[in-house]
Amino acid sequence: MQSTKIRRLALLLPLLLLGAGAFAQDDAIGKFFGKYVDDSRFTVVSISPKMFRLLSKVNWDTVSPDLKQTVSKLQSLRILSTSTTPEVFYKEALTRIDKKEYEELITVRSSKDNVHFLVKENGDLIHELLMIAVDEDGFTLMSFVGDIDLDKLSRLSSSMNIKGMENLKNAKRK
Repeated sequence: MQSTKIRRLALLLPLLLLGAGAFAQDDAIGKFFGKYVDDSRFTVVSISPKMFRLLSKVNWDTVSPDLKQTVSKLQSLRILSTSTTPEVFYKEALTRIDKKEYEELITVRSSKDNVHFLVKENGDLIHELLMIAVDEDGFTLMSFVGDIDLDKLSRLSSSMNIKGMENLKNAKRK
């Protein structure tokens, strides 16, 4: 959750960030991102659908076929992270989620942190994976949109060392 982990993500995937810009959605999560995208208290990563399409065409010898396939099916990635009043932003994010649209997949709660994974499905496919996490160091909201394979996304996220995403390896769809 520390901003250094978000920076590590940015360092691991610098090509993704070259064309990334903020983009809005009409849903509550999109509005939440839109509200804080220009707020200096937040670290923001926003990767557009075009950047994912471009990345899937790159011929990297060191990139596994699983990684390429996972990236090719993603449409967007948005991350907001802050260490300023994390509990306030965590509670706000939770209140903005439409429980009719998202289904809880995993909740990890301890004395130090709370992590929620929610999914939005389109038929039999997971269309959006949402992670909302808070601990004593900060708040992070992350949204992956696309045709999502949880197993492959878990392997991708573990290579990026994103706090909270390690919980995906045990996720099973209901």
